Amino acid sequence: MKRRRWSWLFLATLGLLLGVYHNHRVHRGEPDLLTAFLRSLLLPLQRGARAATESTGELFATLARAREALREYDHLALENARLKRELEQLRAVAAENESLRQTLRLRSQLPHEWVGCRVIASYPQLGQQTLILDRGADDGILAGAPVVASEGLVGVVEHADAHTCTVRLLTAPRTAVSAKVLNAHKISVGVCEGRGDSTLLLNFIPPEAPLQAGDCVVTAGLGGKYPPNLPIGVVERVWIDRQYSVKKALVRPAVAFEQLRVALVQSQKSPSRRSQ
Repeated sequence: MKRRRWSWLFLATLGLLLGVYHNHRVHRGEPDLLTAFLRSLLLPLQRGARAATESTGELFATLARAREALREYDHLALENARLKRELEQLRAVAAENESLRQTLRLRSQLPHEWVGCRVIASYPQLGQQTLILDRGADDGILAGAPVVASEGLVGVVEHADAHTCTVRLLTAPRTAVSAKVLNAHKISVGVCEGRGDSTLLLNFIPPEAPLQAGDCVVTAGLGGKYPPNLPIGVVERVWIDRQYSVKKALVRPAVAFEQLRVALVQSQKSPSRRSQ
């Protein structure tokens, strides 16, 4: 404690003496060499402190600008995502409108009476392969009625309630339709069968019939259940089943069932009864 007191006393006395010396030199108009020496020592420190302060200020300003840029980026990212969603919705609406126009055009070309329906549920996965439509028995739709879209044949009504119906897709097992292959050299007739996956089996084609990948397959209209010349799909692969002496082919369906939004179903109700 005593040493600390003596140290403070020494510093105070030294400061007092320096003050008296400085005032004396200034009063006589003489240069204060000691003050000039101390200033020369402190000047670099002052400059360094000023530079450090300015650098710190610039750093904080840069950080502030960076935070503002990040906020602007987040805002633009959200706006971009919103615009993308709106664009996708507009494209979906445009695609649905175009599909509706093509479906209405197709209905005017088909024989008998057909009802336009919307797809309210879709189960194209393996083991199900069905659609639910928003029209049913009250609109004259019965089990066994064919279902078509602007792209081609969809399937057949499996069950109809009053206001909805269940459609078994063309690719489902137990679905078969008479078909003809539009080959450039010869038109051949066979049967298209559902395989339970995303493709069809074209069966019972004569082994000598010209058949190749890329040939279009359409409904033959045999039996009167399905209208003729509706697209079924395109041949992808051909082979000969030597056990049964027939030519077979793998067919890619013309209709993208997972994207289907509207369809036509043959109705047993006359136009006059429907309007009542």
